[in-house]
Amino acid sequence: MSKKATRRAARQAFPKAKTPPPSRNTYGTRPRKPATTKGAGASRSLTRPGNRPPSVKRAVTWAFMMAVIYFVLIEWAWKSGATMLGNFIISAIGFVLFAAVVYLVDWVKFRRYQNKQKGSFK
Repeated sequence: MSKKATRRAARQAFPKAKTPPPSRNTYGTRPRKPATTKGAGASRSLTRPGNRPPSVKRAVTWAFMMAVIYFVLIEWAWKSGATMLGNFIISAIGFVLFAAVVYLVDWVKFRRYQNKQKGSFK
C-alpha cells in the first residue's frame, strides 16, 4: 500500500467533525478575536501611547535627539553664517522648548485617557 493510499484510508476511517461557520453579530461582521499576550511584542501592541503617564526622562530623550538633529542641520545643511557656539545655543534653546512641548503633549494625552476611562469627557 502506498503512502497516499494509507493516508486516504486513515482519513476515511477517522473523519473529522465539521466545524460550524463563524457566527456573526448583529451587523453581519465577524466578532474580533481577543488580544493575546503571547510573544515578545504583544505587550507593546496592547499598550497605547495615551495610557502611559508623562515622563520627564522620555521628554528629555526626545528633545535631545531632536536638538542633535537640529544642530547638525543648522551647522552643515543650512549655511547660516553663524558660529558653532551660536548654533549650539540655538539648539540648546530648541532642546528646552521641545522637552517642554513633548511633556505637555504627553500630559494632555494621559489626562484625556484617564477621563475616557472614567467615562467623562472634558
